Amino acid sequence: MGSSLFWFDNWTGLGALYFNTPDGFYIAESVNNVTDVMHTGAWDANKLTNILPGEYAKHIIDNIKPPGEQQLLDVPYWCLENGGIFSVKSAWEYLRQRKDTGAAYIKMWVKGLPFKISFFMWKVWKAKLPLDDHMKKMGYAMPSRCWCCVQPGEETLQNLFFTSFAAKKVWSYFLMHAGIKTEGLSMHQAIVKCWTLTVISRLQPIFQALPAIIMWELWKRRNSYKHGEKVTIRRVIYQRGNPGRSSIGYALRDDEGNIKYACGKGIHDTTNNEAEALAILEALKYCEEKGYNRIILQTDSLLLKNAIEGLWNVPWVIAEYLEDIAKVMSTIDVKLSHILREGNCLADHLANQALDMGNVEAHSFQELDTKGRRIVNNDKLQCSYLRVKVARQ
Repeated sequence: MGSSLFWFDNWTGLGALYFNTPDGFYIAESVNNVTDVMHTGAWDANKLTNILPGEYAKHIIDNIKPPGEQQLLDVPYWCLENGGIFSVKSAWEYLRQRKDTGAAYIKMWVKGLPFKISFFMWKVWKAKLPLDDHMKKMGYAMPSRCWCCVQPGEETLQNLFFTSFAAKKVWSYFLMHAGIKTEGLSMHQAIVKCWTLTVISRLQPIFQALPAIIMWELWKRRNSYKHGEKVTIRRVIYQRGNPGRSSIGYALRDDEGNIKYACGKGIHDTTNNEAEALAILEALKYCEEKGYNRIILQTDSLLLKNAIEGLWNVPWVIAEYLEDIAKVMSTIDVKLSHILREGNCLADHLANQALDMGNVEAHSFQELDTKGRRIVNNDKLQCSYLRVKVARQ
């Protein structure tokens, strides 16, 4: 309800304003709480501009949602945990200092990067065998023909991850913007260049994680080709981590499964959870706007489903989205359910299409592209989706 201390609480995400404003900047003692800079439920732009540097006032007006009218008590969130609840473990991990190890291994294991990607990077870095033998030892099956169109036995780590056409395009896209030329470099040299690049502190973790993410996405692309799915180089470039370039997709169908409306569009760089929440919110707002009062809402995010129903704690980063979702759900009849990802293929396709080609809209089955129509037909025929997992020895 806006009772946070204006100068001393971190309500903007920028830290305490009292300590972050420039030295010698006048601190308005008449302003104590956040509500003191509001007028009729909105930010008092003139007052913010008068008591804060311009960039701080603009950040608040553009990015911070004014306190609601429900007069609910402010809720503290422990930002090192998605659930917002304090834990000794997260505090310890934040404060602890470990003994230095090898420089390469320090850079390889990046905080926040999924373990499977870091482990994959470690295995590739240490590899001395031909690719076929090395990947078999890692437990990855090899196809009879790889995506870069070389014969079995000719595929090498260097070729797959660095010198092939697709690999060159991806590496040069990122390294070019950092002022690094890839000509004449080996894969290991390019990795070290990323790790030792002199950049501002907030970009260091990004360049530290970049080689692992590039190689992981190239490996995923190669395996997609093995199963007959084409993945564009553009898709590889823009699936570069989380948060990263993001998109959302959703589809509205009638009782018979016919398309009433489908949408895919790009959004700001964000995390998967925020993108899922935004997709649900936009889909509900569309239904509300068009007068659809009885909705079956299906999502493949169990976290969002349980958070909306109040069964799980709401991650603090999407708390505002869930407030807006609850507000829309209070005006229409919504039955919420969780489905597996295979049952949400059309929404995933629309989101991926938005990444590759730009925003898409369809108001009927005929306006969908070929793959979208095929997904709808398969759904209406109730074709089974089979999830195959190869057992490792």
